[in-house]
Amino acid sequence: MSTASITKVTRKFQITVPKEIRESLSIHQGDYLAVITNGDELILKKLELPEWDEIFEKVEKSASEKGITREQIIEAVRKERKG
Repeated sequence: MSTASITKVTRKFQITVPKEIRESLSIHQGDYLAVITNGDELILKKLELPEWDEIFEKVEKSASEKGITREQIIEAVRKERKG
């Protein structure tokens, strides 16, 4: 189902997503939207990003299958951050 609405660009180049669209797409404060241009069209697409816990769980599972411990991961991150 398509929905069309008009919104105004503010002097800080911000726009408001109309309430009926926010509600229908379950868009909440802090959510991420991809901004895509297609010719003279501007497309906003809601992004479904995984939670950090979900990411860490997958990384730890994969590492465990390869015999890599959490301590080894933490040490590798520390080394990388120090340069």
